Order: sequence, then structure tokens, then C-alpha cells
Amino acid sequence: MSNAAGNIMQILANLPVFLRKPMLLNRLKEFYAMSDNDKRETINMALSAAPTIDPNKLSALFRTWLEILSEFDTEKRAIMFQTYCKQILENTRLIEKLDFRSLTATFLSLDQKQQERLTDSLQEVLFSFPNRYEILKQVPEDSLKAVGLK
Repeated sequence: MSNAAGNIMQILANLPVFLRKPMLLNRLKEFYAMSDNDKRETINMALSAAPTIDPNKLSALFRTWLEILSEFDTEKRAIMFQTYCKQILENTRLIEKLDFRSLTATFLSLDQKQQERLTDSLQEVLFSFPNRYEILKQVPEDSLKAVGLK
């Protein structure tokens, strides 16, 4: 299943941004209409597939995803981050192979307003999350600093 997710992510990453952005926006709208179980499965597949994608392509896809996510309301961002946190807690190995340096650099390339929206939502979710330290200890210090968690 993660191979299919990897293929979809690879296709999206290979698209020029003017095509990638509307397609990813539609995928995110579909995500919010899914059942909780389907949301968890989608996140699980994305986390499993991410390390298999060329880092430059993944950075482009991640940037577009962050830009779109920053445009959603606080509630939708919280749902996304909560689902990611739950999946990471269920299987911390899902993020072991992620290139946090590249992902952090991509996050830092966003404009200040986008960064603030995303970090505010992430911090709100993490501070209300009972096992947040189990997640935070999996993330490199530089990445935690970038989102104001260190």
C-alpha cells in the first residue's frame, strides 16, 4: 500500500507547481471528508512512502503541502497535526528515515505568516497531547527549534 502512496506522492512531486497545488488542494479537501480510520491510514502511507522519494522532489511536495495547509483554518490544521501525532505515536519508526534537515529547511523557506500559522497550530496540538514527549524525542533539536519547541 505504501508503494501506491509513494507513486502518488512521486507523481505530485514531479508536477509543476501550477498543477501540483490545485491537485494537492483537492487531495487535502478529500482528506478532511474521510473517516478517522481512513485519515490515519492515509497519514501512515504518506509517512511510510516519504523516505522513498527523491529529497528534492519531497521538499517541493512538502512545501506545496505546507503552503496549502497554512491557508486552511485552525481547526483543519489541528486535525491534520493530531492525526500525524497519533500515527507517529503508534509507530515512531515511521519518521526514523525522514530527512529532517531538508524538511526543516523547506519549512523555513515559507513566508513568516505561513510559518506562524503552522507553528501556532502545531504547538497547540502538541501542548494538549498527552504523550507529546514521545513524539518530540524523535525529532532533531534543530527542527524543534525551527517550530519554537526548543
